[in-house]
Order: sequence, then C-alpha cells, then structure tokens
Amino acid sequence: MLSILDSLHRATRRRFWIFSDLQQSDPANAFKCIHTGVSDFISLSIPIDAICYLGDSTEGTDLARLREMADMQVAELSRVDAPVYYVMGNHEMDYHRHVDKYPELTLPMRERILREPKWHTTASPLDWALTADFGDMSIILLSDRCDPAEPSWVTSHCGIRKIDDVPQANHDFTPDIDALRERLLALDKPVFTMSHYSFPGGNRDAEGPLQAELLPLPETVAAHFYGHSHMGDKAWGRENLFRQVSTVNGSSISQFDIASLENRRGTAVRSALLEWYGGRSFGVFFRNHSDKSWEKIHLEN
Repeated sequence: MLSILDSLHRATRRRFWIFSDLQQSDPANAFKCIHTGVSDFISLSIPIDAICYLGDSTEGTDLARLREMADMQVAELSRVDAPVYYVMGNHEMDYHRHVDKYPELTLPMRERILREPKWHTTASPLDWALTADFGDMSIILLSDRCDPAEPSWVTSHCGIRKIDDVPQANHDFTPDIDALRERLLALDKPVFTMSHYSFPGGNRDAEGPLQAELLPLPETVAAHFYGHSHMGDKAWGRENLFRQVSTVNGSSISQFDIASLENRRGTAVRSALLEWYGGRSFGVFFRNHSDKSWEKIHLEN
C-alpha cells in the first residue's frame, strides 16, 4: 500500500545539515556532544551541499578553553565532506564583553575558522549577513556582530549591548536593515534565511527589535531556521521548551528551532536536515543524535 509520503515524493535538489549551540564551557563534554552528532550524521551516509552553523559555538571567558573548543570543532567537522557556513550568536561575544580591555577585540571561534578554507563567515565582524549562493536557490545567514574600529558595543538577543565600563555604545542599524531588505527583495529565486534567533512568532522572540525590522519577509523566502532556544530547556524555553515548528507572525512562512548540539540545557544532542525540492517545496528532518533517531518530519509542498 502506498503512503501519503510516497505521493508527495520529490527529487532532492539541495540538502543542508543545520545545527547550533554547542555553547558549553566544558571542552570534555562538548567533545562528547559534537563527536556524537558528527559520528551519527556520518553513519547516515547522506550527501549534503553544506553545513550551516547558527552560532553559540562556545561559552565563557576562559581563553584557553575557548581556543580548545574552537580547535576541537574544526577538527570534528573536518570529518564531514562539506563546506561550513558559520555565523556568530550571543555567546561568541562573551570574552569581548567581559574580559577584553577596550578597544581590544577577541572572538576566538571566528579567529580560528578564518584559517580554514572550507569554513565561510561574514567578511567582517561588523557585517550582518552572509549569503551562500547555490545557483538555483540561496541561503542568507544573519550574524551577531560588532565594530572592530569602535568595539564599544555588540549585538546580542536581537538588541545592542554596551561593553562593560565603556561609557558610550552607539550604532545606527537603519542602513544595515535597509540594505538587507533590499538584498532579499532583489533575489529572484527561493531563499532560506537562518540566524541564531527566531523572527517574531518563534521561541524566545521578544528579546530585541533588530531582526523583526526586516518584516514582512518577501515571497521568495521559503522558511527560516534558528537556534538559541534549546529543546527541553524549561528555564528559557518556558511553554515553548519543545516547540520546533511555528510560523513567522503575520505570515504563512514557517520557522524551525534546530537547537541544540549540547545536552545539558537541552535534553539531547540535536540538529536538523533541510532538503529542498524546488520552488517552495522542502522537507525538514529533526535528528536526535543521542539516541540515533528521527524525532519529527515537516514537509511543505
């Protein structure tokens, strides 16, 4: 007997492995988490076009541990035959916010991956968006950021945060928002947006205004993916602690929480696989690497 899934079958044109939030300051447990995720993913023998890493790769202010975490992640992900598109989340800024003496700027994970040819990120820490073009579709990844020429502020939780003991922290985000909106509107092919944070309507969506200023998203945007809200983390996820699928407020665009790659705030090592079938047709497959199972499948046709 044929299933409904058989009737919806589409040939996969692009495929991406998406994750975020390894985040912890304990390199030993972090290694167990990322090794679990990478080993399980490799065991599936699924070819992909790219890895999308949505931030919070590290946490804390111990510089030796932060650099150990960066080295370890580069080594583990080198086991996967795919380029890595990486953007920063709020915890990449921990050392700069709390230890750096103005105007120094230390971003250990970013500094490490700039030496790796298979890794891609924003051209400057000041840049908001990274575009990954795959010919017949594109991905736009949004990054937390700061200004190397005037590092008195960082973005975090979709807002601006002043660096400790620096009296002034100013930046006009209007040109960034206008330029990115124009870039989105100019694309004449399907686009998936990704960020450490959700748009309004997702989990932990009321923390700051910056990303919400991009709304409404153009019709070319098929879906949005984000991290930040770890599955099972009651303290921050609250009533949405296990919600993986929602829509962007005021639209029918779906958005997906793919966090987290860590297993202490989250209840397992988790990620997601995005398959694109053409146009606005895609599938999202939520993977629990801790017990080697697919937890949920979402299809849009």
